Amino acid sequence: MHDLPLNQAAGLIGLARPAGAQLLAMVSHGDDKSELPLLWRLCTAMTGLGYAVTVLDATKSESEANPGLQQLMDYRFGYGPSDFAALHTDALEWTIVPSAQGIQSLCQLQTHTHIKRMQSLHRIGQLFPSNGVVILYAGVDAMVQMLGSTGCRPLLTVTQEKSSLLTSYLALKRLLIKAGLRPAILNMMAAPQPGSTAHASSVAGNLVECARNFLGYEVNATYIDPHQPEQALAAEMRRLAMRMLENALMLSNAPAMLGAAGAYQVAGPMSRSH
Repeated sequence: MHDLPLNQAAGLIGLARPAGAQLLAMVSHGDDKSELPLLWRLCTAMTGLGYAVTVLDATKSESEANPGLQQLMDYRFGYGPSDFAALHTDALEWTIVPSAQGIQSLCQLQTHTHIKRMQSLHRIGQLFPSNGVVILYAGVDAMVQMLGSTGCRPLLTVTQEKSSLLTSYLALKRLLIKAGLRPAILNMMAAPQPGSTAHASSVAGNLVECARNFLGYEVNATYIDPHQPEQALAAEMRRLAMRMLENALMLSNAPAMLGAAGAYQVAGPMSRSH
């Protein structure tokens, strides 16, 4: 091994970020009608920012006819892009990868230890372009096991659906208590007007009160009105995408990094420009 040069640039070498994809996460808590359109809009916003986007959809299982993450992990060194044509949809600008089996396999290998979690994230990082964005769309159990104590802020949506309060609260509780994760709460409805009492009876308002009273956690929800004009909605989605990227996990694709700093680093506001 070569020794590091003893010059003025030596200190800067340690500051360089390892090459790797950026990992984001979105929680699936049973509201597919709202979650999936939001996820696709988020993908559109990120491709608009110039990123190659891959969705690891842990709600969909792999198969021989529809290969996904498990096949990529098993046969990565023998397959080329054309072998995974089923992963791509011509109508979309991003890639959707069925990932239920692959994520389950990674979770089973972890045994809930920090080093095993780092190895799983490292393995994912090796599969995708270093300048890309990987979005993990998964249920709470997988999110807890894959991302616990990483500093990731998974996106948790709240809507006006009757079941949304219960499912979002249970998801928030598990993420906080089981994984130490502080999700970013997104309320998909118009923001309350000053002096309005509508907020108190809304699902998001009830979630705020439940989180404060029972979890001791102060929720600061972001509001996006899905019914606003398309141009305004696209601008809000772009801002949301940029905020999420500021808290992305940087997945190292260099094997030598695993024994040192680990498989991931939390990206900061100075880590990139948009």
